[in-house]
Amino acid sequence: MTLPTLTTFANGLRLYAQSPHEARFQYREIFEHGCYEGMPLPPRALVVDVGANIGMFTLYTKARHPDARVLAFEPVTESRRVLERNVALHRLTDVRVEGCGLGRVAEEAVTFTYYPRLPGNSTRYPDQKGLQIAVLARRYPDEDIEEQHRGTPVTAPVDRLSRRLPREGRVDLLKIDVEGAEMDVMRGLDAADWARVDRVVAEVQDLDGRLAAVTGLLREVGLDPVWEPSPLVEREIRTFLVTARRGGPHGSEREGRATA
Repeated sequence: MTLPTLTTFANGLRLYAQSPHEARFQYREIFEHGCYEGMPLPPRALVVDVGANIGMFTLYTKARHPDARVLAFEPVTESRRVLERNVALHRLTDVRVEGCGLGRVAEEAVTFTYYPRLPGNSTRYPDQKGLQIAVLARRYPDEDIEEQHRGTPVTAPVDRLSRRLPREGRVDLLKIDVEGAEMDVMRGLDAADWARVDRVVAEVQDLDGRLAAVTGLLREVGLDPVWEPSPLVEREIRTFLVTARRGGPHGSEREGRATA
């Protein structure tokens, strides 16, 4: 087990992390480069954080929208414990942590690969890490990239998102960062529940046509996706940030409600 370290970031934010190096990368991506900006939320927004890891996105959301309600999913036990510790550290309210993964169908025990040195890269599909490892090894020959991607198998339950959502109300923002399982998560949401989702932001590595599959599904459920290369990620790794809104990429039909 990797003991978490209390880490301080540029704006004074403090949080626990198994890998301070990776956490600093996530901080730069989310807080400095603003990869999740441009998605205004209404008061008392419901935000679903799928692939919450140690809680960087949850903390970002609560810092900007203190009254937001966050439903956070993290299947890897070590990361989930750090997430819960960070929620307690910042005394966050209206944050519910679910210790399961999300997929097309409910399963009692699914094997994930946990990377102690790169916990945010932990995945159900470790075979898809080949391109990332090759690109980073070439770019950073002095770093032991192979060792950083040495994983440990862990098991966790997987459920369908439709079984975990509140039965009523809007889903103001669905954030998905699940290292290759994006379509699994999205297929676990029934049509009636998709109709309640107003905004989506998802990180997608474009392997085997996945970017087209994700954006195609979003269009099918009435959302309008746009995408751009993820900030700070080497272009050769082919990782994109997809954002989508109901009512068009530049405005939602529901943003007439007071936004924060």
